[in-house]
Amino acid sequence: GSYQTYGEWQFHSSIDPEELFRKIFGDRGPFSVSEEDFSRSHFGFGPAQEIILKLSFVQAARGCTREVKVNVVDPCPRCKGSKCELGYKPMMCPYCDGTGTVTMSKGPFVIRQTCGHCQGSRVFIGLKCVECAGKGKVVAKRIVKIPVPPGVADGQTVRMSVNDNELFITFKVDPSAYFRRERANVFTDAEISISQAVLGGTIRIEGIYEDHTIFIKPGTSSHQSIILPNKGLKKIDAIGYGDHTVQIKIKAPGSLTEKQKALIQAYAELEEDTPGHVQGVDATK
Repeated sequence: GSYQTYGEWQFHSSIDPEELFRKIFGDRGPFSVSEEDFSRSHFGFGPAQEIILKLSFVQAARGCTREVKVNVVDPCPRCKGSKCELGYKPMMCPYCDGTGTVTMSKGPFVIRQTCGHCQGSRVFIGLKCVECAGKGKVVAKRIVKIPVPPGVADGQTVRMSVNDNELFITFKVDPSAYFRRERANVFTDAEISISQAVLGGTIRIEGIYEDHTIFIKPGTSSHQSIILPNKGLKKIDAIGYGDHTVQIKIKAPGSLTEKQKALIQAYAELEEDTPGHVQGVDATK
């Protein structure tokens, strides 16, 4: 179904009606546009309006509501769609007797063509509404609130209805410097200290919807992955959530105090499975 939208209509109306419809429907002019034209092209350039909506990674992941201005076609507020100026009513076209066509004779031939006065609508407008140039509809700008569903991906398009008008919203999602995404799954890196890697401990990380406490097991290696089930993005095309995978990175200190250095060297002298040589430690230990 379509999303529920709301907002205030912001009407036009300093634009000349003829110029308005020329911009929408091209050089055919305002008086060549029929009801079929409107039904075929609500916005003048296609069956629906397309909108590119830019989002941050977090906005796309968690969902949000964004306001945009869109052009929509709506019944004329002056004539209420009757196409007539105030005080006038539509009448059966007297030029075609309400048939929508006229017959012309050219020698032995009889030609039937669309009535040029009612454009085949069978209805004649004596005095056209000055607001809509006799079209019964106007182009208006409306502020529409677009609910962005959680978990939308970059380039994904959703359809939305505003009254009788269709919108196609394509989301442009900025990449995140922290999160990496694969469908509904997200991946992040987390740094731990050498002592945490050896002895174990806990760290706090940022999640999609909330922060998480991760338990580090003793003897954790660098680039080891910890999976948080169902802590990823909300799935758009299915029920549930993806996973959040945390890749552990061990951060070595850039500098050591003399006491720290002595302790590390003491451990290195006791280490039995060192690949290669440790600087400052007797190789013949």
